[in-house]
Amino acid sequence: MESRTKVIIFRVILVLVGVLFTGGYFFQRHEDQQQSSSQKEPQKEQKSASEEAFTPFQQEKKEESEEGDASLSPNAGKKLSDFYSNEDIESSKKVAEDFVRNLYPVDGKDLTKSIKNSVPYVTENLKRMMQTEEGTARAAGDFFSRELKEINIEEPQEASPDAVTLNVNVQGDVKNKKGEVTDHDTTTYLLQIMKEKDSFKVVEFAENPNE
Repeated sequence: MESRTKVIIFRVILVLVGVLFTGGYFFQRHEDQQQSSSQKEPQKEQKSASEEAFTPFQQEKKEESEEGDASLSPNAGKKLSDFYSNEDIESSKKVAEDFVRNLYPVDGKDLTKSIKNSVPYVTENLKRMMQTEEGTARAAGDFFSRELKEINIEEPQEASPDAVTLNVNVQGDVKNKKGEVTDHDTTTYLLQIMKEKDSFKVVEFAENPNE
């Protein structure tokens, strides 16, 4: 009986050892899997974070590039010669010079004189606008008259096929009623000129006195 009891106890011990060994094996394997998984997840998160930090930057640069391209004028860098013949350009410049030479001077005795002299070079629409404003008091005090002394015509930095745009720079003398020069004047005219039938006419202009 004692011998049988020893055998049973021995078998129980073997079973317990086997259970412990097997349990330890699976426990260790589970721990290794968890450790491996925890190491991979930060790498994945780091990669994802890297992509999230990089992709918007790329997108922003792309958008800036697209906006920059969109903001460029289609006529950037274009010259008048890209749209008009040399003959048309010279004709436009001649009209611009004749118009300003007649518009710029001021006669204190007849303030409408410059308007009357310059309207032959403008369109009918602009003519009506100018005649509506004629008689505006331009002479006052020592500014009784203005005489043109120098004129220079410049082509624009960016030309357009819609109209010939020219800058006309003028220098002149301002005189009082006695005819004495009291001041010197510099004015820039921005002109838009278009072909009307067989000749060029001033469609619009802006006068910018330079201080």
